[in-house]
Amino acid sequence: MNQYTNYTDEQLACQMQRAFRDEPEKASDLFTVLYRRHEQRVRLYSVRMLSDTELARDILQETFVRLYNTLAEGKVIQNISAYIIRTARNLCFNLKRDTKKTIRVDELEIALPVQNGFGHVNHEHNELLEIIGVALDCLDDEYKEAFILRYYSEMSYEEIADITGTSATNAASRVFRAKQKLKDLLARYRIDIERMTD
Repeated sequence: MNQYTNYTDEQLACQMQRAFRDEPEKASDLFTVLYRRHEQRVRLYSVRMLSDTELARDILQETFVRLYNTLAEGKVIQNISAYIIRTARNLCFNLKRDTKKTIRVDELEIALPVQNGFGHVNHEHNELLEIIGVALDCLDDEYKEAFILRYYSEMSYEEIADITGTSATNAASRVFRAKQKLKDLLARYRIDIERMTD
């Protein structure tokens, strides 16, 4: 499997499609490389958008099932990374629409959950992101999503614009407004959100 790690996403997809019929084991190995490459980004995005680890796991699985099926059907995907996050995004928004729930701002007064394993090297930065995750549920989806894509998925404004169907300028504006709203919400905890640099 290590021989495939230097392939681009698109090369992996192309090789998978060639291998589906005659070399199913090779196709499986290639797909595993794609999965490992993008699993964390989808998981982080889904957990933060849904605030539910179990539902996020379902989104993760469904996202990669759809990727696998699309490639198995022989369809060409120009940008695998964008396809994956866009699929996860659509699944999350569909789920949120079907299971609408409200969160009161004053619920932020209760104990803040600390979750580990979000892959950030700097412990202080990781802790800050975990606390902010609680406040994110109080934001409108467009601001929440922009913030998550920027700071959890580490996407550029151009990538965020491509995923959300807006301009890079608008994406940057949404991230800025999300930070301002979070700063207001978290003022009582003296969380310095300005430590999160662009």
